[in-house]
Amino acid sequence: MNGRYFADTSTFIYLLDKHPALEVLLESEWIFSFITEIELQSKPNIKPDEIAIVKEVLLACKKVIHIDAINEITIQLKRKYSIKLPDALIAASAIMLDIPLITFDKGFSKINELDLILLEP
Repeated sequence: MNGRYFADTSTFIYLLDKHPALEVLLESEWIFSFITEIELQSKPNIKPDEIAIVKEVLLACKKVIHIDAINEITIQLKRKYSIKLPDALIAASAIMLDIPLITFDKGFSKINELDLILLEP
């Protein structure tokens, strides 16, 4: 399954835990939002060595540049689906880039505009 995928925070958490469902996607290009970067590095009680691992993993991926077009889509998604701001930003980024969102978070499944790859924990 080579290609380009937008990975949300849950996907990176499972990647760091070496979840087998992600093995087929490891050779793909992973793109992420600044929201994911913030969420991963600010989890409660994270240790400095864990932060270093997160940073290393993210360096192997591509961070999307936040632009006004993402804001517009985010606003539309929040109005339509009443979802949390971080989820709306992540979904909007994947929609703007027109690439599938890979996630373990079932909450994204209600967003019809998403090309969604929902993985099982």
